[in-house]
Amino acid sequence: MLRNPEARLQVVVALLVVALALILVKLVQLQVLDRGEYQDVVEDTIYRTYALPEPPRGRVLDRNGDLLIGNVPTYDVGAQLTAIQPTDVPTIATSLAPILGMEIPELMSLLNSEYPWVYLARGVSVETAHAITEVVTAHNRRAQNSQTERKWDWLSLQETWRRYYAEGALAAHVLGFVNEEGVGYGVEAAQQRFLRPQSVQNQGVVNVLSEPLSEELASTEVRTYPGADLVLTIDRTIQAFVEGELDKALAEFGAASGTILVMDPRTGAILASASRPTYRPYDYMGYGGDARDLFADPALRDYEPGSIFKPLVVAAAVDSGRVTADWSYYDTGVVEYGGVFIRNWDRKGYGQQNLQGILDYSLNTGVATLTTRVMGPEVFYAYIRRFGFGQRTGIGLVGESPGVVHLPSDLGWEDGFLATNAFGQGISVTPLQLATAATALANHGTMMAPYIVAERHYPDGRRSVTAPRALGSVLRPETADYVAELMANTVSNRLTMAQVPGYRIAGKTGTAQIPVSGGYERDDVITSFLGFGPLPDPQLLILVKLDRPQVPMHLRWGTQTAAPVFQRVASRLFVLLGIPPTEGWAGP
Repeated sequence: MLRNPEARLQVVVALLVVALALILVKLVQLQVLDRGEYQDVVEDTIYRTYALPEPPRGRVLDRNGDLLIGNVPTYDVGAQLTAIQPTDVPTIATSLAPILGMEIPELMSLLNSEYPWVYLARGVSVETAHAITEVVTAHNRRAQNSQTERKWDWLSLQETWRRYYAEGALAAHVLGFVNEEGVGYGVEAAQQRFLRPQSVQNQGVVNVLSEPLSEELASTEVRTYPGADLVLTIDRTIQAFVEGELDKALAEFGAASGTILVMDPRTGAILASASRPTYRPYDYMGYGGDARDLFADPALRDYEPGSIFKPLVVAAAVDSGRVTADWSYYDTGVVEYGGVFIRNWDRKGYGQQNLQGILDYSLNTGVATLTTRVMGPEVFYAYIRRFGFGQRTGIGLVGESPGVVHLPSDLGWEDGFLATNAFGQGISVTPLQLATAATALANHGTMMAPYIVAERHYPDGRRSVTAPRALGSVLRPETADYVAELMANTVSNRLTMAQVPGYRIAGKTGTAQIPVSGGYERDDVITSFLGFGPLPDPQLLILVKLDRPQVPMHLRWGTQTAAPVFQRVASRLFVLLGIPPTEGWAGP
């Protein structure tokens, strides 16, 4: 033991020098030798890649600029669980559970999760986010002056967007939806790459929750862009009226479902597309996993059309040069071809008949004679393909069926198809395909491609406009005009329920059997009416389709069900669109 005070002091000083030297060595190691390593750790902690707040999806507008789909802000509520003390969990749950609409044990379970970070709630309203902010701010104010309470710096509110359907379920099948995986229906899914906002990541200074600091966001030159706005061809007013008329028709005739299409045959623009049953696209999650049939657009699904198909067969026969206006045949009420016996709908024979008579009396034997004994398979199916059957229209919507056309070159071909296809049996088409093919009759031989997106407005100010697109002159103008006149005469002479006073209308009814395994349903049918006008230059084409109307059997025809629906829709739309009556036409 050192008794000399000076000696002891020297020892203490020596120890201090050694300690200081060790500290200096460590500082040199940390600040010089290992500086790069620790600098990387610091930068990894506060300087990270982060996603900029995502802008909203593009809006969807009708052709007049009225909003159909917009966006409302919502918030995702997140929690950094590693920054929460377990003793604070009950207080947090008690304070926030009522605001989030959760039970306290449910929220506590989330806060006690083994994960470092969790969502407490997603897509909460602006009001809920404000309420959460007020509670957190009040708590933090108390904690600032408290020795025991800790600030709630672990909570984050991230702004997101929710789709807002301005007209509720209007045009549900047209508009559709997209889920979080980007899968969906309607325009929302088909135009996803345009509607979707541009997501951008950046690198910068973040807080403990990996969120960019406000000054970081203010200084960055990286910008995000919202999705492009779409202007549709759909007219909100026409769509609402047509949906109302479809609802009335289903109630009046007891039909299980139905579709009404309204098109401008001069351009192919779809003005309205209504189908029932429908759904609420803003609530698609509430329908469960078996609702795909409900979400799919019936206007794009195929069915056997029946007699509504006959004007196209007549047009093919005339345009091919195989028949002329003075052609006729003797109708015995039955035609046999390929072992299949074709009979008229009423089982009657009509004697000597021409092309007008075929459409006036909707003679199955007449069109079957045209396909089997006049045109033959090569000519007939060439026109079937020319009209676009058996292939998608190219409208660009999700789930469009190409339909089913059996050709002589197919393995499953039967000779009888040539006869039955003539009156819309054994062939399936979509309502949109039928309407598109009919534009050739209404538009002097030129078939127009259907479209539903009129314009795209990009966030940088650019605009792209969809120009009407002709699919070709599928008929000679004189053929189209001649068949349109035949159809107009049929409406004037036979179809009083489809007549619109003051307007010359061309049209044709259809009553189609419904195929089932081994044959056709005995009683249920699909009734339809396809019409356009006013002649000589039609501006509207309307297709009405009613599935399984439940009326007395003698009224279960397109004439008694679909035709009056067409009349009501056409009468109103001619006035609504300011289409003048046919000059000099007083009606039948």
